[in-house]
Amino acid sequence: MIKALLLCSLLAVGLFGNEFLSNAKEAQKDDKHKEAMALFYKAAKYDGSPEAIYQLGKYFYEGRFIKQNYSKAKDFFEQASKAGYLDARYALGIFYFNTKNPYHNYSTAYNIFLELSNEGHAPSQNRLGMYLAFGLGADKDYKEAVKWFEKSAEAGYVTGQCHLALMYASGKGVFPNLGRARVLAEDGYNAKNPVCVQVWETFKLFNYSQDKGFRSITK
Repeated sequence: MIKALLLCSLLAVGLFGNEFLSNAKEAQKDDKHKEAMALFYKAAKYDGSPEAIYQLGKYFYEGRFIKQNYSKAKDFFEQASKAGYLDARYALGIFYFNTKNPYHNYSTAYNIFLELSNEGHAPSQNRLGMYLAFGLGADKDYKEAVKWFEKSAEAGYVTGQCHLALMYASGKGVFPNLGRARVLAEDGYNAKNPVCVQVWETFKLFNYSQDKGFRSITK
């Protein structure tokens, strides 16, 4: 009897936790962010939801609907990361990548992005390419940057495609090919991706014909 009651109690906690998470997401959609935060706290407490913990970290990191607190953001991101929540792992990398953050550490961010990249995470592969292309806390290596941008682009990550377009337009790590750069950047430009817009306008890619011999990896 006691075991049955305990099981029912545990199931109820899980059900309430799921309900809290679902309701928190709905509140977010309706721009009721104070209500959403309260519900995320309950989902974290009663269900241990990694997603709820991650969302709380986002609120404190962004500081749009509550006072910004990098220390709390770090704690929440780390908790959700340890639970294996992918978005939180990537967010923790971005957290350390951010130069305005007092916890900023390029090396720590790099290690997080490298681990995720080796698991096939396209946004992290793009970030590794940025490290190597722009010399962010590491020596520049254009050929290695191209490799990571290609992996990201092949996975369909638009910003990775845009950065690869930059490499072709500037001839960094590859032979310059403005027609190929246009192929890679055009969809992102039309979607107003800021990286693609900058590449498109800086190199005036609209003046160049598409490289017809290039099998676009963006399709």
